[in-house]
Amino acid sequence: MKRLIWSVFVFVLGFAACALILQNRYGSVATGGGSLAVAPSKPRGTPIVQPNGRNPVADAAARIEKAVVNIDTVGRPVETGFPGILFGQPQEVVPQGQASGVIIRPDGYVLTNNHVVADTSKVFVTLWNKKRYQADIVGRDSKTDLAVIRIPARNLPYAAFGNSSTLKVGDWVIAVGNPLGLGTTVTVGVVSATERGPLRIEGEVLEDAVQTDAAINRGNSGGALADINGDLVGINAAIASTNPGGGSIGIGFAIPSNRARWVAEQIISRGKVIRPWLGIMYTGLNDEVRQALKAQGETAIPAVNGALIREVVRGSPADRAGLMPLDVITEIGGKKVDDVKVVADAVSAAKVGQIMDLTVWHARTGKSGKVAVTTGEMPANL
Repeated sequence: MKRLIWSVFVFVLGFAACALILQNRYGSVATGGGSLAVAPSKPRGTPIVQPNGRNPVADAAARIEKAVVNIDTVGRPVETGFPGILFGQPQEVVPQGQASGVIIRPDGYVLTNNHVVADTSKVFVTLWNKKRYQADIVGRDSKTDLAVIRIPARNLPYAAFGNSSTLKVGDWVIAVGNPLGLGTTVTVGVVSATERGPLRIEGEVLEDAVQTDAAINRGNSGGALADINGDLVGINAAIASTNPGGGSIGIGFAIPSNRARWVAEQIISRGKVIRPWLGIMYTGLNDEVRQALKAQGETAIPAVNGALIREVVRGSPADRAGLMPLDVITEIGGKKVDDVKVVADAVSAAKVGQIMDLTVWHARTGKSGKVAVTTGEMPANL
């Protein structure tokens, strides 16, 4: 009996050891499953140089780089405006581009930037093993500069999404992509800042972006920003540069993985992103804003703090609920509005058709009251 118990113990111990070895070796890039993988929370404080000689950056790169693809695009023909040689007609040019993407499911779904595939006639994807496929565009979302494309391939290695909300300034990150068309390239740096924005860079608007000093250059767009565990924490999207050619000066921005995963899931399931909407334009209201309003000649200035409604879209959920300009939202969903981000976060977390309870100071009466607003679907043109 004792020998049997000992044999079972040895078997269980050996099985656990094998599982641990496989987890450490293959990390977050897998080849199974059909939904978007989310990596378990793991510490990011691993030092770059370890006493045992292991290199965490190399380990992280090995886990993520096979999930990163090179993207080549063929644009729609455009006229240059310069006459041709033979008949004096404008010449036609077909734009071509190079960028990056991240495989997020084993059945061929790839996440990239919207600006990479917008206005293209053909999109080609090259994998780590040099296999090349023409991709179909599943859906695009210009508001977040994200898009999902798909290639006819199966059993692909794919990236697991890390939790970008837990990123801290100073965390090690690596950028993987196809800069300048060179092919898969890895750079390393740290998180320089979180929740940057809104930022307008080369026509793109980024909100709550992750800033990093890992080198990002043209062609890195749509590639992976991974943490020291090899988990996807951002989609590289833009750089700030003083160089004429737009080269890296150590200021790059990535779309946080939590937002990217939310957008990707909606595009894959619906073909588009459905956003809840109240139909109001608002700004934060505090003493500083009151002084600015007074300087502009505004006389009806509310005495409470919150989100000051500047405009109500006609026919919107807010309009049907009776909200008006100069009303102030002081609470939403039971949370005090001490920052306008509270309103934005509450609305974005809601579902279309959900009833939201607001506490509103009404400009027309000077009194506060409860208002129930049923969210609608944001129109595509907004």
